[in-house]
Amino acid sequence: MRGNTSYDVHPRAKPFDLVGGDVNCLLIHGLTSSPSEMRLLGEYLNGHGFAVHVPLLPGHGTRPEHLNDTSWPEWYQAAEDAARGLLEPGIPLVVIGLSMGGLLSLQLAARMEGLAGAVCINPPLVLRDWKSKWARLIKVFRHYIPKFIGDEDRLMEARGRFAYDRIPLKAFLSLQSLVKDTVKRLENIRVPILAVQGEKDEMVDPRSYRILERGVPPGMLHRLVLRNSPHVATMGDELEQLGAEIVKFIETISAEA
Repeated sequence: MRGNTSYDVHPRAKPFDLVGGDVNCLLIHGLTSSPSEMRLLGEYLNGHGFAVHVPLLPGHGTRPEHLNDTSWPEWYQAAEDAARGLLEPGIPLVVIGLSMGGLLSLQLAARMEGLAGAVCINPPLVLRDWKSKWARLIKVFRHYIPKFIGDEDRLMEARGRFAYDRIPLKAFLSLQSLVKDTVKRLENIRVPILAVQGEKDEMVDPRSYRILERGVPPGMLHRLVLRNSPHVATMGDELEQLGAEIVKFIETISAEA
């Protein structure tokens, strides 16, 4: 079985739209998660007059087994289809992605015409966890790795986030392929990029930003450092700062468009 079916999508994981004004924002969630982790940011942006669209990527929002039946080209195609559906004459389109969604936002910026800009929040170009280097070998013995569920995860769940409690290894290996492909495409980016880095990100190594610096063409890359934000910065204590900086970025590129 591939993708999602309407009857088994978790109620917290459903896609959503927030009607707005003169800018379209496409928000893309991370691997194993769902649109729920983008809701607070989406509501912030919508409160500043932007239309918000948050799709559910294939294999997500149901059961981990479904995610192992998908791969990154399907996640990308779903994101591109959503982006193309938001293209309107005279209406800037900005793509905003978290984690794996950040990689997809970079992919769209490199491959798709018509975007005004993109925001990548903690894109996992380099991971901190040593186990990621052994994923291909581990996959021979098991199909999933349990996640460590800490206080931060329980707090986000209490605030409405839905995410799998296991990492499907086949999907994780596809994520690694997405990373490699994304790095190769950075030189093709022709729109402004806001790269957000949470200094308390427990998953992504800060070297990820240096890869962006080397790959994205000069003048296209802008940086935002959040001193106290974890990996899921869209649900962290600095959400308002994140939202305000994204609004400023959008207003700037919209004025230049």
